[in-house]
Amino acid sequence: MRLLCAFVILCAVATAAVGAASPPNVIILLADDMGNGDPGCYGAKDIKTPNIDSLAASGISFTSYYAAAPICSPSRAGMITGRYPMRAGMSPNKNIGSAMGEPGVPTREITIAELAKTQGYATAVFGKWHLGSIPECQPNSQGFDLFVGHHASCVDCFSHMYYASEPWYHDLYHNRDEVFEDGAHMTDIITRETLRFIEAHRKQPFLIYAAYNTPHYPMVAQAKYMKMYEHLPMPRRVAAALCAGIDDSVGQIRNRLRKLGLLDNTVVFFASDNGAPTPSKRGEGGCNNAPYREYKTSLFEGGIRLPGMVSWPAKVPAGVVCDQPVIGLDIFTTAAQAMGAELPKDRTIDGRSWFPLFKNPDGPIHDALFFEWAGQHAVRSGKWKYVENGFINMEQSRKNRATGADAVYLADVVADPGEKKNVREQFPEVAAKLGKLHEQWRAGIAKDPTASPDFMKDSTKSGQD
Repeated sequence: MRLLCAFVILCAVATAAVGAASPPNVIILLADDMGNGDPGCYGAKDIKTPNIDSLAASGISFTSYYAAAPICSPSRAGMITGRYPMRAGMSPNKNIGSAMGEPGVPTREITIAELAKTQGYATAVFGKWHLGSIPECQPNSQGFDLFVGHHASCVDCFSHMYYASEPWYHDLYHNRDEVFEDGAHMTDIITRETLRFIEAHRKQPFLIYAAYNTPHYPMVAQAKYMKMYEHLPMPRRVAAALCAGIDDSVGQIRNRLRKLGLLDNTVVFFASDNGAPTPSKRGEGGCNNAPYREYKTSLFEGGIRLPGMVSWPAKVPAGVVCDQPVIGLDIFTTAAQAMGAELPKDRTIDGRSWFPLFKNPDGPIHDALFFEWAGQHAVRSGKWKYVENGFINMEQSRKNRATGADAVYLADVVADPGEKKNVREQFPEVAAKLGKLHEQWRAGIAKDPTASPDFMKDSTKSGQD
């Protein structure tokens, strides 16, 4: 009897050891145009996001999380390659177009899905791709086993039609095959496919990239969420409804992981791809970048400083708020380390792993973060934020730029997160140093033999945002 008990105990210990050593699942949840002031855990009072809040409470929420760019495609390209968008072949001036047949992330780039495949992971992307629609740039050519979603931006959530410019066209695919689900909301499709993939691959490690296309334009929400927020004025009402849809999706995904016993050993990232857009005739403007200034496409904080969090109950302490500057590029590197994948040695990887922050959230992992978009240059280093030629007063016009003394703007974003005061004249040496750092960074990318060429240099298409 004692021998039997000892055998049972040994088997249990061995099983626990194998389980503890199992590679974690990875899920990347990316909202589209969600502002910093939209989730409850980041200060929203009028939108309830209990599931996003719970996700943040279960791990680390970052108060200085930055997108790699203030607009969709370069931000997403940086996240899935771990490289600054310009290094990964993205134009610093033009977004990827939405016409079918547009190129995107160069095939020579290594995506997080391709890295996951080296470790035996099943991989999937659901929702908005917007990283190229020619065959070699489509998800199935970039390491993803399964794709259910759309290639373009600005796709209607219910009809899955691209309406932003002519010619209009239908854009919903299962891998490379066009499929039709008229009337099914895109957020619900993403949730359904994510749950199915988790169930189908629960006995092997998986990587899922759930790329929501909301609350991006066209802002069309499910009736039940519109009813929930009928007390709010438009367009805040529809923005709140779309955020509620994402929140419900997050809750369903985490509940399924919990039901299957996978929650503790699943790394879940949540972030937005860029700041909320300005008000427009298209119905945008309901989301909130508070307390930051400006909007999507600007390199002031409102365009790039966003909600960002990571949860991994088996490894990451719960309830941590970290103010160290981090960037979307880091998701690639952090996920790679979690999966046990070796980073590519034949190219420059700009992202840094968050593993050191799991142990010490007060220790910096970046000396500086760099940004460039549409003639704007920006650097975040320590408490300082430098912006050159920044877009301003965007609620009146998307084409306004800071001029005169404010053409070079320096703010202490720890003391002044809203960038209300330009302190360049008080600290000219700091502004000069950060401007020089940006020049050196840009020159370094230009000389980097591992950098992919900008495929849009000769293109006249500016793309949709």
